Amino acid sequence: MTMTHAAGAGAPPSTGGAGYRIGGAIVALVLLVLLAVQVFEIFDDDARTIPEYRWGTPPISNVQSGLSGVGTDELLRERATLQGPREVFGPSPENQRTYQVGSETQMISEEIETPSALQTLAWSDPSRETLPMVRGTDRVEGISSLPYVGAEVYERPFARDWRLGMADFATHLGALAILGFAFLLAAFLAIRGRVPISSGKSGRKVERFGFIERATHWMTSGSFVMLALTGIVIAYGDTLILPFGDYVLGQTGWLATWGHMMFFPPFALGILTMFILWIRDALPSKLDLQWLKQGGGLFRDDVHPSARRFNAGQKLIFWSVILGGGILVLSGITLMFPFFWLDINGMGWVMLTHAIVAVLMIAVILGHIYIGSVGMQGAFWAMWTGDVDRNMAAEHHDLWLEEIDRKRGPAE
Repeated sequence: MTMTHAAGAGAPPSTGGAGYRIGGAIVALVLLVLLAVQVFEIFDDDARTIPEYRWGTPPISNVQSGLSGVGTDELLRERATLQGPREVFGPSPENQRTYQVGSETQMISEEIETPSALQTLAWSDPSRETLPMVRGTDRVEGISSLPYVGAEVYERPFARDWRLGMADFATHLGALAILGFAFLLAAFLAIRGRVPISSGKSGRKVERFGFIERATHWMTSGSFVMLALTGIVIAYGDTLILPFGDYVLGQTGWLATWGHMMFFPPFALGILTMFILWIRDALPSKLDLQWLKQGGGLFRDDVHPSARRFNAGQKLIFWSVILGGGILVLSGITLMFPFFWLDINGMGWVMLTHAIVAVLMIAVILGHIYIGSVGMQGAFWAMWTGDVDRNMAAEHHDLWLEEIDRKRGPAE
């Protein structure tokens, strides 16, 4: 293949390498601080659910006898209240109530002096003698005295595993994956700088993607970004948004809940369309192994492994989006129509899978956004205008460019 360059194109122009390195260093420092905070939050042991109030019986001298001193209507109301819904009339710091039934029974809510001691009681840590007496439960639901509707559902044996998965794996490890990968990308930019067009711009363009391809890409990427943002609000709103007030969290949570479903259809359509458009170019080949061995040319300006229309890195992104996005679509539909074909245990697994795959996909897409924006010179325009500089195409997709030239004739 014969290529000609525009005058003065032999020396690569400045790509603002120093500015990109400084920006990457600043972002990496901020992300490192956030990572440290996240690690601290994992091990600070302040996320335990510890009771703060208990039911107690006051001294007998404080107990009123029968109906004396108490109006009949008031006593009946108290009796009815005692039998009312726990989530409405149960104990809480805002609902200090004293219940009295009969002449010798009066229940009050009082603060527990040492709530941490509840975790060291014999029933929570059985000894070798008592452990053989414990029999595994056959109940579908657990037993709970918490004043919340459905609290016993979360005390099922599987529900404990589900809570562990959601709180630790999906939430904490998900935050570590997103922040950690973003930190690595920023650190790479600070150390390596922007990957330039080594031979400089030629001043000539070659069409990389057509209108339908670009429209599909932006529809899919835009809907994914909105799904990611709304999902982050749902998963991390208590940490990120609650400091701005309950009202802000409530309104943002309401928008995120409905928005998460509204952006699902264009994402699902984009996944399907991309699969049809690019499956042929994204099939793995032996050429991909050589590309991976050379690190895709990301670490040295003078290394440019051969690639066709899609290199191995782009193929990995493609299959991550197709497979990961497919899992998110199927699990999302299941969550939108709960219990249509799965029981409560199945729904728990689907929710856990949806959350873990989502945070992993966010981390992967961060890498795609990095390469397509600040990471590589000229990459952004491939999906914005559809055209790239010929020298960029020759350095990163040489076999594809040769095929294009054979079809259209050699370059002048």
